[in-house]
Amino acid sequence: MEPLILGALLVISFLVAFSIGGNDEAMAPAVGANVFTVRAAVIIGGITTVIGAVLLGGNVSEKVGSDLVGGGSEPMILTIDMVFAILISMAIWLLIASISKGLPISTTQCIVGSVLGVAIFAPVVGYSEWGIGVIDWYVVFEVFAGWILSPLIGFVFSAGIFAVVRRIQERAKGFNALERQERIASYLLAAFLILTSLSRGGNDVANAIAPLVVLPEFQGVYDLGYIIIPRYLVPLLVGGIGMAIGLIVVGRKVIKTLATEVVTLSPSSALSASISVAVIMFIGTLLGFPLSGTHVLVAALIAVGWISATPIQMKQVKDILISWVVTVPISAVFAIGIFWITSGLF
Repeated sequence: MEPLILGALLVISFLVAFSIGGNDEAMAPAVGANVFTVRAAVIIGGITTVIGAVLLGGNVSEKVGSDLVGGGSEPMILTIDMVFAILISMAIWLLIASISKGLPISTTQCIVGSVLGVAIFAPVVGYSEWGIGVIDWYVVFEVFAGWILSPLIGFVFSAGIFAVVRRIQERAKGFNALERQERIASYLLAAFLILTSLSRGGNDVANAIAPLVVLPEFQGVYDLGYIIIPRYLVPLLVGGIGMAIGLIVVGRKVIKTLATEVVTLSPSSALSASISVAVIMFIGTLLGFPLSGTHVLVAALIAVGWISATPIQMKQVKDILISWVVTVPISAVFAIGIFWITSGLF
């Protein structure tokens, strides 16, 4: 591959990683519960994201959008100009949502919208074998069903966990005992979210660098004499650093939105919501269900607010829901426009 194209791919992947990091809400419960300050949250989150991307991201082999375009007689493979359009459209919409109102957007929704837009528009720019017929509508239905079910499941599960926690708190004898329980919950929440951030770094990095790790240029090793470094670590490191910088520079607004503008959190309620997200996402991943961690977290935060009878900022919730609804079509439109400009360029 030409060095210029390879460099452009690395730059685009970095920008996508930056936008993903800028929309990372993983540390929001700790900020809402006053366990971390926003500054501490983005710094800790940034460091753990890089570590998770480098140490855990190498095993991620999912190809962006491949399952969505399997409806034809032969498997469809995304071309480089298609991948460029998908990645750039993701970066644009994630950054717009993060910078403008700090809204948490599902990366999965961005990918799905972008892939659908590119696949349907491709015949217009000469890819006659593509079009609406290559889309696997069963997979599309499965993904959309996951987006609807995941917040409902997150709400119910989080409400159940926090209801049990509240029962335990009611048995506490005196204010000191209750305060001790909250302090323990704050320690558990901090440790839990650091582990969650590590795993998210390893998984989210695939959305930014998936097209790179399969290239011949990143196969094999760099032999530096006494040190042998796998080449695939280069795109992983680029993606990890991009997500970390995005979180530190842009992510504060998204964290503040979920931490302070949806519902007031305590360490125990934040821990209940975070455990709910982790368990549901883990089980959903094992079963192959297309769930969104962002959707589950927002629903879980609303649930703990409901159980604790804490006021829920419905205007902010409404804005978040609207952003979820428009993400797929907006991502598709961005991808079509970019694909129209860059088609055939590579």
